[in-house]
Amino acid sequence: MQRIPDKEIHGYILDILKDIDRFCTEEGLRYSMAYGTLLGAVRHKGFIPWDDDIDLMMPREDFERFVRTYNDPAGRYRCIFHVNTPEERFEHIFAKVHDTRTVIAGQERCKFGLFVDIFPVDGKPDDPKAQARMERKLTHYAHRLTMLESRFRPFNFHQPLLASLAARIMGPRHYINAAEMLMLSHDFSTCQKAGAVSMTRNGTREVFDRSLFENYTTLEFEGCRFKAFADWETFLTQQYGDYMQLPPVNQRRNHAIEAYLVR
Repeated sequence: MQRIPDKEIHGYILDILKDIDRFCTEEGLRYSMAYGTLLGAVRHKGFIPWDDDIDLMMPREDFERFVRTYNDPAGRYRCIFHVNTPEERFEHIFAKVHDTRTVIAGQERCKFGLFVDIFPVDGKPDDPKAQARMERKLTHYAHRLTMLESRFRPFNFHQPLLASLAARIMGPRHYINAAEMLMLSHDFSTCQKAGAVSMTRNGTREVFDRSLFENYTTLEFEGCRFKAFADWETFLTQQYGDYMQLPPVNQRRNHAIEAYLVR
């Protein structure tokens, strides 16, 4: 296999984003750049220099249509969602579109190439206390699923031994079912509040007025234009605070992806 230089990874995943944009435009599907990708579009007009992934959000209706029907005519890119086969493996509450000609090294329980993450957006309860309870549960389920993606390390601070053992006993399907039951308990189209699921922390920073996910514009990203929330400033402020301020050098982290071209 041929190692893909780190400086070329952006090009591979940008090509995936271009194909997702093509498909969504043809099919009339809503999506937005999100998280560090949206921040990069606003602050850098492209990738955050030290970042190495792309995140998108879709309202649940559009998300389900996308994962069911996405098609790359060239056959290079595939959407994987709740997939567990010898060729592809990814079991979580969000989806990936990955480049099937590549593979990422160091994955124990997952099998996919360079990718773009796509997060579904669902309704949320109006009551702030109910929101907080819901987000704690959802983040718990997401954290357990993330544990299951990685190698078992009994002395890993971020994966306490008992929690890691429990996750492996229960298995991914248990947490996926619990999370999706809760995510789907509030219909996006009728709720006043909506959002995705935090993969990293509890709290209600993922809860927004539903209107945020219904109005879109485009923003420049690496010389192209892709869809973004029209009120992107509200999203970024709630996620990052003073989002135009660069973080300290020691906080500029990425996924340290090691990718190879396999065909």
